[in-house]
Amino acid sequence: MRRYATDPAKYPQARFDLVKEAVISGVVVLVIVVIASLTLGEPYVKPLTIQQVANSEPVLFLQTAAHELDDTSAIAQYGPPYNNGTGSLQAIGPFHPQTILGITFPINPSEVDVLQPLAMATPLDPALKPVLSQWSHASRQRQDAWVKAYLAALPKAAVHGGAVTVPAAADGPVPAMLSALQALGSGGLMSGALDRLDPVYRYDVAPSLLFLQGTAMEQVAQKYDLLGGEWGIMHDELSYPGPWWLTPYSALYQIPPYSTSSAGDAMAAYTMLAILLVLLAVPLIPGLRDIPHKLRLYRLVWRDWYHTVEHGSDATGSHAGMDLGKHTS
Repeated sequence: MRRYATDPAKYPQARFDLVKEAVISGVVVLVIVVIASLTLGEPYVKPLTIQQVANSEPVLFLQTAAHELDDTSAIAQYGPPYNNGTGSLQAIGPFHPQTILGITFPINPSEVDVLQPLAMATPLDPALKPVLSQWSHASRQRQDAWVKAYLAALPKAAVHGGAVTVPAAADGPVPAMLSALQALGSGGLMSGALDRLDPVYRYDVAPSLLFLQGTAMEQVAQKYDLLGGEWGIMHDELSYPGPWWLTPYSALYQIPPYSTSSAGDAMAAYTMLAILLVLLAVPLIPGLRDIPHKLRLYRLVWRDWYHTVEHGSDATGSHAGMDLGKHTS
C-alpha cells in the first residue's frame, strides 16, 4: 500500500488573505442585493391581516365569523392542541401522535373570535349590550338556527362601499353582531382584541392567525399557488424552484399510499424519520458502512489530486521545497 506525504510543508504554499476575500465578496453581494431590491421590489407579498380581509372580502369575513360563532369552523373541529375535535387527526393504525401532548392551547372559537371582541367594543358601541344579551340568553339550538339562517342568506348579500347588506332572515341578533365585528376588523382593531393577553404586552399572535385559517387563508394561498399540491408539505412563496430540500417529501406525496391516505403527512414524516435513522446508523452497520470504501467514489471526486500525487509530479521533491522557501522566506 503506497503512503502519501501528510506534511503540509512539503506542498507548494501561497499567501491568502481570508479577511480581504470576505470583505470583497460581502460588498459585491450587498451591491447586488441593493440593486435587485431597487429594481425588482419586495420578493414577498405582505402578510395577510384580518383588516385586509374585512375590507377587501367583507362577505368572506362575515362567513368566517359566522362559522366561528356556531363552532363549525376548521379550528373549532381541528382537534389537539386546540380542542377535542377530530377534523385534523392523522393516524397510522391505532397510533395518533397528535394526541400525545393533548390540548396545550385550548381555544373556544365562538368565545375568543366573536363574543370577547364584541364585549370589548361595548364601551364604544353601547347598542351591542342588548344584542349580546339576546344571544347569551338563547338556547344552543336557537343560536345554531340563527347562524344557519344567516349563512343561508349571506350569499345573496349586496356590497356597497364596503358595507354588506344581508337579506332579512330569521337570524336574530346575528346580523348586528357580525356587522359590528366587521367594523372592528375594517378599522384594524380586531387583531389587537384577539391577541390581547394579560399582561397587555403581547408576543403571541396565534389567535388572530387562527381566525384566518380555513377559507380566508386558502383563497389567498390558492392565488399564489401555496396550497401545497406541488411540493407536498410546503411550497415557497413566489420562488422557483421552492424549498428544494423537501424534494424527498414531495416524491413520497406522488405515490400511493402517501398520495391517497388521509394520514399522508404523518406517513411521510415517519418515513423520512426512518431514513434518517438508517443514515445515522450507517457507521455501525457492517457491510453497509464499507460501501463507500468499496465504491471508491472519493477517488473520482478528487481525481486530479490522486493523479498528481500518484505520479509524483509536484507533491514532493525539490520543486515543492524551492517554492515553499520562496513564499516563506
